[in-house]
Amino acid sequence: MTKAKILDIAHISFLDMIKSIITLSGPASAKGLLIRNALATAEKIEEVEYSSLEKYIAAIEDASNPITRIEGITTHCGGMVFGLEKCPFEGSINSYKKVFKDMPEGYASFTAEFNKSSPITNKYRVGEGAGVSPFCSVHQPLRSAIANKIKIGGKSISISQLGCKSASGIKGIAQKWLNESGISLDKVDKILENNMCCYHMKIKDD
Repeated sequence: MTKAKILDIAHISFLDMIKSIITLSGPASAKGLLIRNALATAEKIEEVEYSSLEKYIAAIEDASNPITRIEGITTHCGGMVFGLEKCPFEGSINSYKKVFKDMPEGYASFTAEFNKSSPITNKYRVGEGAGVSPFCSVHQPLRSAIANKIKIGGKSISISQLGCKSASGIKGIAQKWLNESGISLDKVDKILENNMCCYHMKIKDD
């Protein structure tokens, strides 16, 4: 006899909390709150340095890389572009849908708000069309902020969100960050065929 899977009440409560914040204070305030919480989390991550890009990628593969620890193992797709196969919020989404069937009302307006240009999204090079759910407002800034704690060969790095794919398969592309990074739309589109998230990493000339 197959046992029913136990739902994670923490996942369900988290999604409902986001719904309540949107309802009570509006999409803009909710966006600010989630981003600030993500950045506060990133502040707690210790700085780390890798001697080379190869060492950095090896740390992804053994899951010791600080970014990997918060989102899972990514694949280097060449040209400093990475693809993440599984969204770290997949479990939360699945748990919620098993109870309520559909995602909460207000999520679409929140996502549209996250994709608007703002000083904070520009600073961390997120959104701009690459947001496909409210969870992107947590995940994308958190990743970029953690990248600020990493050095490769003594040089700082930065991350730009290029695209994302929703659970329903809809792709969101950040043309602004594509243009800045020089990565082609075709490359990102192809990566998103088998991944949920795509971003570019740059080693700065400090």
